[in-house]
Amino acid sequence: MTTIKYALREVRKHFGRYLPIYAQIITSVLLFAFIAVTFDQARAFSAKMYEYSEHKNMYAVVDKTDVPTIMNTLVAEGAEEKCKELYEYTAKNVEMYIHMKDKVRWNGKDIEVLQINKNFFDLYQINLQQGRIFYDSEWNGQINEDEPIPVLVGSEVAETYPIGTRFTNEVSDKSLFEIVGVLDKDAFYLEPVVGNRIISLDSAFIIPWIPRESFNNGYRNVNLFHVLQLETNSVEVLNDISAKSKELGLFDFDFVSFREQIEVVNTYYQNVYSRDCAMLGALLLYCVIGSITMLLQYINTHMKQNSIYMLCGATQYEIGLQMMIQILVPILIGLVFSAIIFKTAFAVIAGGLFGIVLLGVILFIPLLKWNRMEISQIFKTYE
Repeated sequence: MTTIKYALREVRKHFGRYLPIYAQIITSVLLFAFIAVTFDQARAFSAKMYEYSEHKNMYAVVDKTDVPTIMNTLVAEGAEEKCKELYEYTAKNVEMYIHMKDKVRWNGKDIEVLQINKNFFDLYQINLQQGRIFYDSEWNGQINEDEPIPVLVGSEVAETYPIGTRFTNEVSDKSLFEIVGVLDKDAFYLEPVVGNRIISLDSAFIIPWIPRESFNNGYRNVNLFHVLQLETNSVEVLNDISAKSKELGLFDFDFVSFREQIEVVNTYYQNVYSRDCAMLGALLLYCVIGSITMLLQYINTHMKQNSIYMLCGATQYEIGLQMMIQILVPILIGLVFSAIIFKTAFAVIAGGLFGIVLLGVILFIPLLKWNRMEISQIFKTYE
């Protein structure tokens, strides 16, 4: 206990000397924790991309029809029945992954809601941190017009829109909505056939897809078929769907492999993570070298003083313990900052392991000198 008190008193007494050293050690611990968290994010992202790529036979729908023709088709007489027939034909032959956006107005604010089906929810492993997911009946669109439509909200808007909040859509059919769950942070999905773009769900409002004419134009919704993803083992089935659409006088469909898009996205973001880690690594190396150099220089200037303590009865263990405590202070401060900033045990553990290595390197050289040199040599060398 006496050694600990003396070590901390020494830091307070010469705080100006320790400040630049401490600043670099704290920065080094934070940078290493940041690099570790970034690597972990890259690993998790790559793992997700790998799981998505297991859906080898998934395709995104591309409509080659020009926009004016699409709009005229959807407002033509009988369009609802034709679109419903195409939807039911498609659902019968392939697995469908639906996500489409629509606007609602709550309390005077226009809010974009993402309508999805259960296949889409499961594909992107969207999890909740609070509340419940949709019931099977809700996933199937079996919601009466007098019942609230359940809503999942992103983590960034959960405080403004807590679970249990109800809203009435101030336009169209005056539908009632109720918040029932909060998504995990960093949930996302891929926008079909849009290069390497990923869409964050942290500010999203998600509802189950409900083919309700009064709410979202039902099967005539322009977004339904144009952001659709299909899974099938047969390309012929895709050709049949395209032929069925033409037969009904609707859309001119083509299909793009979703697996290829996943590979593009994965490669792009792995390159981004690698670049960020390389930049942080270079900065970390600079801080580590600076910290060790400054500490060793400070230790060298105190070798004679510490040797006097040893002549007066202090042991190498006590001197080493004093130095260790003085170095541990900025490491512990760095770990506290890591916990506050990154909010993960992984960042604290990574920073702690780095601190142990840094501590060992810094202590090794003076202890080695004391073991190899006589006290008299130390006095001559550091006169």
